[in-house]
Amino acid sequence: MKCIKCQADCTYPQRSDGRCPKCRQQFAFEPRTGAIISDAGFESAISAVSSQGSVRFLPEHVYYELARRKKGGGGGRAFMYTLGGAGAIAAIVATPLFLIGTAACIGIGAMMPPKKTVNVERSTFDQMWSRWLDVHGAPKGLIVRRDATRGPYRSETQHADIQHYSFDRAVICDRPETVDVLLANNFHFENNCAVLAVTGYPEHAFSTVRDMLKNNPRLTVFALHDATPEGCGLAHKLASDERWFRGSARVVEVGIRPAHARSLKGVWRAATTPVDTAVVTDDERRWLTNYTCELAAIRPEQVIKRLFTAITKEDTLQPASDYIADGGDYYVDSFSFSRNSEASDGGDDSFG
Repeated sequence: MKCIKCQADCTYPQRSDGRCPKCRQQFAFEPRTGAIISDAGFESAISAVSSQGSVRFLPEHVYYELARRKKGGGGGRAFMYTLGGAGAIAAIVATPLFLIGTAACIGIGAMMPPKKTVNVERSTFDQMWSRWLDVHGAPKGLIVRRDATRGPYRSETQHADIQHYSFDRAVICDRPETVDVLLANNFHFENNCAVLAVTGYPEHAFSTVRDMLKNNPRLTVFALHDATPEGCGLAHKLASDERWFRGSARVVEVGIRPAHARSLKGVWRAATTPVDTAVVTDDERRWLTNYTCELAAIRPEQVIKRLFTAITKEDTLQPASDYIADGGDYYVDSFSFSRNSEASDGGDDSFG
């Protein structure tokens, strides 16, 4: 196993005390004693979600990156491989019939479909994340979310100047965590775009910014959310609720929806809430009845790039009434989040 500090390769006996024999750096994980990944593998996952340290991220991005790398076929597939492997060893002295059985076990294991939902328990990851922080410290680019009980980011006098800004675009998210990712990566600043969560976040500026947006007749609103029943109803809510933008702004649904999530098989989660059939297609209803998928399953850089494509590209929009029965007065962008994007985010330090 390789030490991430000095890059020395060391055998299990050499690192039996949990430290690199060359530089004495402590290891956070030991695969030989049950850890699902090595320090180098965990560091690689962090590097991937931070785009080698250029993009800020949350722990859940690392969780999904780890789950993506560890996705498998579940217990049945693992059992067949184990049984086949044991049989292969025994086959050295076995009969031809036993050899056929061994080959069949391995073949069945190979044919069993990969598991669709996450293969790493969140509680397991939380323990691993805590261990990583204890041993190696917080990685570069980590977003440390504030405790909501500690008050606003700024005082009332500090954010009073917000009223003097003019935003012709706004991104409304279903979760505060998504807002934090966009704000931490300066998406709002580089694209002159307000960013809020439908839950009322960030609290210190929410009411002021929403009122300002509602009074702008040129406003376009983009709904960004998880592939969940609640998320897939966000654009409809924004376009039909008088507390939001009913009759006062153009609302665009950008995702993610089940069609976007299908390429993320292996990091889906089991569904737990009922589906409002009025705001989804029949195909979406069938998927959402069984699964959900969080936006955090997509690496932050790609979320930013795809969202930039959505707010700058209009030739792919279609009325929601062409998409679902109760479409309402909003549009659907089914293109921007359907594939990896190479677009720039619009800032001087763009990712493109």
